Amino acid sequence: MRVDSLKRVVAGIVGLGAAVYVGASGYMYAAQESLIFKPDSNVNSIDSVFPGAAEHWIDTPDSERLQLWHRPAQADQPTLIYLHGNAGNLSTRKRLITDLGNDGRGLVIFSWRGYGQSSGTPSEAGMYIDARAVFDWLETRQLPAENLYLYAESLGTGVAAQLGAEREFGGIIFAAPYTSIAAMAKADYPWLPVDSLLNHRFDSIAKIQDITEPMVVMHSEDDAVIPYRFGIELFEAATEPKRLQAYTDRKHTAFTESDIEEALAWLMQPQ
Repeated sequence: MRVDSLKRVVAGIVGLGAAVYVGASGYMYAAQESLIFKPDSNVNSIDSVFPGAAEHWIDTPDSERLQLWHRPAQADQPTLIYLHGNAGNLSTRKRLITDLGNDGRGLVIFSWRGYGQSSGTPSEAGMYIDARAVFDWLETRQLPAENLYLYAESLGTGVAAQLGAEREFGGIIFAAPYTSIAAMAKADYPWLPVDSLLNHRFDSIAKIQDITEPMVVMHSEDDAVIPYRFGIELFEAATEPKRLQAYTDRKHTAFTESDIEEALAWLMQPQ
């Protein structure tokens, strides 16, 4: 092959590679919302999912409206605030709602903006606003902070890290957490300029040391959605008091009632 022909072949290969790289980067940037947020607007009835709960509508400071279900705690029982993951809505968590609300515990669950019947469009900044609005609503009901506990799963753990760094709680359970969306994206797409593309970072590891409340991290080695190592890295970066509940067979967020009871019992004991 002549030298000039070889140069043209190399240039063509380089050009094709560059086009693929630019195309993949453009797709990642444009599709990130649909990859991170997977809302469902179909809401099951409150009576079929959360018997005894009342429905409320919470107005956020940026004029969105959140659908919230609340069943108050019985005497001397704590209230849990459930921050759900990236898919579905408040009505698609019946099993966990049952487990979290056992023994007379109070429970609050709400749909993020853009999920269920909540207005708006999902975003990292918006989810932080939503969580603050729900916490502020609970304060108007005169629930002491030491009796409030966060249960956050998957994507919701990033919001728990932000809220936990800002507000006071009795404790926090991180179920299948991650260090940051950027770290997970880099692991899956190491050849893309992830830092330049992401609009939603959920940088939990940068906030975890600002949380002073007791925390439990629950993660399973067979989690195929959020790899176990991310939960361990977040746990190791956290300050005391903290507890790791590690499993081998819970997959992604399939924690049992006994797992939850164990975590809550530890959180509510004197630290």
